[in-house]
Amino acid sequence: MAKEKRRMPMTNAGLINYSEEVEEGINLRPEIILGVGFGICALVLILRFVLI
Repeated sequence: MAKEKRRMPMTNAGLINYSEEVEEGINLRPEIILGVGFGICALVLILRFVLI
């Protein structure tokens, strides 16, 4: 007799769905964070070459 393959129920494999979690604190778009980071880098480079 051939063995029947039984499929186990699908699970999330440990993955978390973050949209279901409660979001507290400051929520900023990623574009704002990148813009601030690039702005700070540009300011540091400008100040470095001006003050040398």
